[in-house]
Amino acid sequence: MIKEMLAYLYKLWYSLFRKFFIKEGGNMSKINYKMEELANDILVKNDAFKLPVDLISIANNNDIDVYKQKLPDGISGAIRYNKDINRFQILLEKDESLTRQRFTLAHELAHFFLEREKLLMQEEVHFDTKFRRYHNDEENEADYLAGALLMDKKMLSILYRINSSISVLAKTFNVSESSMTVRLMILGLIK
Repeated sequence: MIKEMLAYLYKLWYSLFRKFFIKEGGNMSKINYKMEELANDILVKNDAFKLPVDLISIANNNDIDVYKQKLPDGISGAIRYNKDINRFQILLEKDESLTRQRFTLAHELAHFFLEREKLLMQEEVHFDTKFRRYHNDEENEADYLAGALLMDKKMLSILYRINSSISVLAKTFNVSESSMTVRLMILGLIK
C-alpha cells in the first residue's frame, strides 16, 4: 500500500515539475539554466560546495536570521524583512522533519535571492504553505532554485554515476527521497 502511494506521489510530482519546468522532449528550459547558474553562484560565493549543503551558513553569510518555531497549521515557512533591525528573517515550522525544514529553508533563501528588492519594500511576511493549490512563477522559481541549492547539478550527476540509489543519494544530500526523485527527473537522470 505504501509503495503504491509513494509511486503515485512520485508520478504526481514529476507531472507537475514536467508541466512547469521541462519542455517537450525533456530538454531543460532557459529558466532552468538560469536557476542552475544562480544556484552555482550562490554556492560558490558562500563556500557551500559541501555535502550536505549548509543552508544556515548561507543564511548567516547573507545577514539572514533563521528561527524554528510553531507556525499556524498549513504553514511551512516564511520570510520577511525586519526594518527595525535591518535584517531578513526566515521562520521554519519546528515540528516538520529535518529534510522538510531544509527544503523550506532553501525555498525561503531562494525567495531572498530572487526577490530581495521586492521583499525589502514589503512590510508583510511572505508565507509558504505546505500544499499549494496553485503555483505561480515566483513559487515555481523558488522551488526550482531550492532544489538546485540542495542538490547541485554537477555534484549530483557525478554521485549518481557512482551510486544511483535514490535512498543513498537522499541521505547524502540530506533531502527527502521524493525531493531527490524529482531532482533526478528534472535533470533527466531518471525517467
